[in-house]
Amino acid sequence: MNVLVAVAPTVKEEAREALHVALHYYLGAAPHAYEVCEVPEGGDITEAVARRFRAGFDCVAAAGGDGTVSAVAHVLLGSGVPLAIVPAGTGNLVARELGIPLDIESSVGLLAGTWRERKIDAMRIGARTYLLNAGVGVNAEVIDQTSRLGKSLFGRSAYIGTAVWQVLQAKSQRLEITVDDTTGVYEATDVLISNCGGLARVLHPNGPDIQMDDGVVDVCIMCMKTPLEYPWYYLLKWIKPKHVNRVIHEVSASRRVRVACERPIAVQADGDIIGATPVEIEVLPNALAVVVGGA
Repeated sequence: MNVLVAVAPTVKEEAREALHVALHYYLGAAPHAYEVCEVPEGGDITEAVARRFRAGFDCVAAAGGDGTVSAVAHVLLGSGVPLAIVPAGTGNLVARELGIPLDIESSVGLLAGTWRERKIDAMRIGARTYLLNAGVGVNAEVIDQTSRLGKSLFGRSAYIGTAVWQVLQAKSQRLEITVDDTTGVYEATDVLISNCGGLARVLHPNGPDIQMDDGVVDVCIMCMKTPLEYPWYYLLKWIKPKHVNRVIHEVSASRRVRVACERPIAVQADGDIIGATPVEIEVLPNALAVVVGGA
């Protein structure tokens, strides 16, 4: 098996050393072979992988965070070549969702052992591919306001303080939202389009069970009038579900989701701010094969 290993510029030196040691140990002898593609600071990982991918590889591994995984996935869509994930980021939500080992040695070792391919859904926004989620409102503001330094120092917990602060300041926006062929207008504080349940379970813990391979994305529209409705929502979901249905709308999309606002507001996808509304998300069912543990 011939593996291309794409290493993001954000991977720290200690993690890089561990990666090279693991690659040599697990893939350094027949029947395996590997090539490392180190992407420099400021480089485009999608372009770098696309250039080397033409040489022909049996598998491409993405070493980095969730943004790196999505960037490499973009190259592999429709190719039939599986994506392997070597988690080396802050959240590593794709790896967590798919049960991929979170340490570098074990994730590389998976390639040399018994594994299988799992087909998962993806989302396309413009010319890019995303695997986790997209959204506007509170979730986008949390991403926008959480500094890179905070993530470096505190990891995933850096988002918690920002999330609480943004919830306390939440104001509704008049949004036009199209799910497949149905359009509605909502006074919403948050719209989260989820292919992966990680962030959705943090922001909306009583929401639906979200799977990466069910052929749909889950759309959660929060219509809170005041910030105090957020804690009430989590309680009322259990004791008065009919009341909750007035402030939250949960639907599934199998083809597309479009969100527009009277004034442009920030849009996030897979943990990065990617622009402003209007935004259209195309659903790509079973579009990507990912290397996961053997059954």
